[in-house]
Amino acid sequence: MANQQHLSMLLEQSIEDWNEWRQIHHEIQPDLSDADLKGVQLPRVDLSHADLHNADLTGANLMEAMLSKADFSDAILAKANLSNADLNQTILRAAIISEVDLRSAILTNADLTDADLYKAVLRGADLTGAILQGAHFSEADLSSVDLTKANTKGARLLKAYFFRKTE
Repeated sequence: MANQQHLSMLLEQSIEDWNEWRQIHHEIQPDLSDADLKGVQLPRVDLSHADLHNADLTGANLMEAMLSKADFSDAILAKANLSNADLNQTILRAAIISEVDLRSAILTNADLTDADLYKAVLRGADLTGAILQGAHFSEADLSSVDLTKANTKGARLLKAYFFRKTE
């Protein structure tokens, strides 16, 4: 269950105030687990090391956000904007990440085990060292993505495309 103080601060303060609080209190790991964050506008927010497991971030804007080492296991990120976000070492186990924008996102060493990335756009994303075991990439855009240094054992890439789709 989310820490209500953390949740209130995130939703009621400006992103600049939140990020400043995070810098001052860098030892605190915000607990936003199970939070309803549908459609939130949090571009460039610092949620690194935060606990967001089971959170619902459907349609959220987390463009250019700092999300490294955050826990998004079992979270819903469907139709969210995570373009250019830093998801280094982020846990996304069994997360629903369908139709999400992950263009140019940093997913180095991220754990996407059993994640659902149906129709996700990962164009130009860095997946170096990412764990993609059992991840579902049906109809995902993987153009300009190098998977040679990712663990793709058991990943489902059926109907994923590696070259830009013409529309």
